[in-house]
Amino acid sequence: MLDSFRTFLGREIAQLRLSFQRKPPIAVNRVLCSGKNILVCLPEKVNVADILGLLKVELKPQNIFVLTENTCESVYFPSGVRVFSLSESGLGFLCLPRRGLIKEIRKQGIDIAIDLHWQFCLPSAYMCAYSGADLRIGFYSPKANGFFNFEYYGRAGPPEVYCELIRLLKEISSSNRNGVPAFS
Repeated sequence: MLDSFRTFLGREIAQLRLSFQRKPPIAVNRVLCSGKNILVCLPEKVNVADILGLLKVELKPQNIFVLTENTCESVYFPSGVRVFSLSESGLGFLCLPRRGLIKEIRKQGIDIAIDLHWQFCLPSAYMCAYSGADLRIGFYSPKANGFFNFEYYGRAGPPEVYCELIRLLKEISSSNRNGVPAFS
């Protein structure tokens, strides 16, 4: 009960902060084409290698950074992927990530932040919002208001929806190269 109240209060405060930081619309396809540094917030139970492999093939980022709750050493992360851990101890009283982690991620120069939590997850949504990324992608949720500037409503559940989203992002980035008008 206390945790859910703290999470609710944290979400409300974060959304209030974000409402003061409204940015102008962006050309999504231009950001996808030029995005070199991608932050991916992974849920605990996801096939990391498949998702990151598809992301590398379809979007061709220069660097991939992963934020995960799963600190288990048996999880295989492909080479060249930098992993940040978000554990329970890394959260403040309002279930928001502590400033040290936010600063560390902002230093990476993130262009695109993708939250792959199928259901709204406050800590990862907050990290996307405060990562400094021009394009912040997440799944649609009434709770996600203000955290993302591109929300995806998938018809399938995980893991199919992850592939759908990544392929859609590739289609959008390809539209810039083919002379199709920009999405914004």
